[in-house]
Amino acid sequence: MTERERSSQPAGLPGGVRDVLPVEAAELRQLEEALGECYGRRGYREVMTPVLELAEVMDRAQEGEPTPAFRMFDDHGRVLVLRPDLTIPVSRLIATRMGERESPVRVSYVARAFRPPPPGRPRAAEQRQSGVELVGLGGPDADAEVISLLAEALRATGLRGARIAIGDVAVTEAVLAALDVAGAPAARLRSAIGMRNFVAWRRGVTALGIAGEEGSLLADLPSMRGEEELLSRIREVVPGAADACDRLVRLLELVRAQGAADAVTIDFGVLRDWPYYSGVVFEAYADGVGEPVAMGGRYDDLAGRFGRPRPAVGFAVGLELLHRALADVRGAGARLRGVVLAGALDTEIETAAAIRASGWRVIAATGGQAGAERLADEDGWRYAAWRDGSGYSVSDREQGELIRGGRLEEVVPSLG
Repeated sequence: MTERERSSQPAGLPGGVRDVLPVEAAELRQLEEALGECYGRRGYREVMTPVLELAEVMDRAQEGEPTPAFRMFDDHGRVLVLRPDLTIPVSRLIATRMGERESPVRVSYVARAFRPPPPGRPRAAEQRQSGVELVGLGGPDADAEVISLLAEALRATGLRGARIAIGDVAVTEAVLAALDVAGAPAARLRSAIGMRNFVAWRRGVTALGIAGEEGSLLADLPSMRGEEELLSRIREVVPGAADACDRLVRLLELVRAQGAADAVTIDFGVLRDWPYYSGVVFEAYADGVGEPVAMGGRYDDLAGRFGRPRPAVGFAVGLELLHRALADVRGAGARLRGVVLAGALDTEIETAAAIRASGWRVIAATGGQAGAERLADEDGWRYAAWRDGSGYSVSDREQGELIRGGRLEEVVPSLG
């Protein structure tokens, strides 16, 4: 059983959480660094929010609806939650601590979110996320910056062929408004699409009795996906939605201009389950993973619930899902760059120090050659080394080669 297989089998833990062992932890950290470096090149700077939030603050962002969250009480009887989402705390931080800034705010984060799994559905209760928020800019140009940044960031981790599906809450709402669908019928349709229940959506549309092309388009809307001709059809059948369609066309043009054209597609079935989204919404998919590795959208009304209204758009990458998608890219035989040295605890202390000074990781082993090779294989290090007569032998555990040399501190730095 490999380390990754053991790490996915928690024992004595609550449902939905798991331990992470050294190899996977190192790989997750590498993903965080690759994403953070990509964000930084566009001026996004990291912020940190507490894991505990006041329940009333989180519920305010949900328009008074109780947020699905792990809840507890503090010494004053106030209800606290483990943050179930990162966008809400970051919006609170910007509105309260950076609210006087007139210029756009670009921030990033790496943190954990906690959310109880829905009954009967397997879902991680603890999710490691990395993301960005762009606050203070509205319109397609800001949306395009964030979507193209997501495409660039995923490529920076080594992921290839990711697809970003773009929907738009504003287009859906414009179609409903133009067809005079409001009140309880509109609420039922929003609920159906929020649960991705396309059958319930069609039943709700049928109950409205809208005839002809308009009724057909409304029934098909959540399942419409493809290229810009979809927007042409919506504009022709429902002229009242033309402005919203034009904004989405402009967004696609700007995304193409920033080099992400091959990664994006239109999908009106993309709707987030957080009600604060107000415009473009998107999800990123990768081969081998059955759920989005990243998701985000525009939420122009959220900041106003904490004070100063400001337009905003952002995304979050699910680090563990991205890690799973990259399993084939990394390869099962890839090993960590480091050398396991027999005797580094006693007889080879100076040699180990010299190698570390050259930038290499040196792991001390006991038991001579056998001990060094065993530790290298169990922990995934590429090289094992031991004193061999007047010199040293180095075993490349990845390539199956044996290298011999006089001074180990000269041999190791020359290795790949």
